[in-house]
Amino acid sequence: MADPIDFYFDFSSPYGYLASTAIDGLAARHGRRVRWRPFLIGALYKQLGYMPLEQPGKRAYFLHDVPRSARAMGVKLTIPASFPEALIAPARALYWIADRDEAKAAAFGAAAYRAYWSEGRKLADPQVVAEIAAGQGFAKDMVLAALNDPKVKDRLKAETDAAIAAGIFGSPFIIVDGERFWGSDRLDQVVKWLATGGW
Repeated sequence: MADPIDFYFDFSSPYGYLASTAIDGLAARHGRRVRWRPFLIGALYKQLGYMPLEQPGKRAYFLHDVPRSARAMGVKLTIPASFPEALIAPARALYWIADRDEAKAAAFGAAAYRAYWSEGRKLADPQVVAEIAAGQGFAKDMVLAALNDPKVKDRLKAETDAAIAAGIFGSPFIIVDGERFWGSDRLDQVVKWLATGGW
């Protein structure tokens, strides 16, 4: 099988959510699998000293564009009242699950994203994360313990540091055979790249 597609994202990113609803399907149609690779975009912004949504014009555009983009893709999306917030627990959980079963990690990622952006669930709450992971067959108490495991915490930090060092600067960020695509509005180009091998 061809190399997997790397899907970098932060659960707090609505554009990442939009991409998440399509990425596995489009990959499968081209004989690929997807490695779901959460990172903490807040760490990137802290390093850059840059918070995009603090700019009034950009924030206003964002709040209009996100629902419009969701409608264009036929995806149900509601911006949570708590947005923006750091969603660390689901990112830790995903890596813990991936070490056991990558397919279940992808299913968890999709379910967690949907829970936050479509179902209005509080994804920052470890109990909610454990409930979602239970849907993939993982005992809640094991998930809750994993979320506080120093090794799991270090894994997410290392993955975030590695993503930033690799030049990942936004969510979603998709890499296909070394070719880099930023944003859910690049999914058509991802499909074309997969279909043609590049242009």
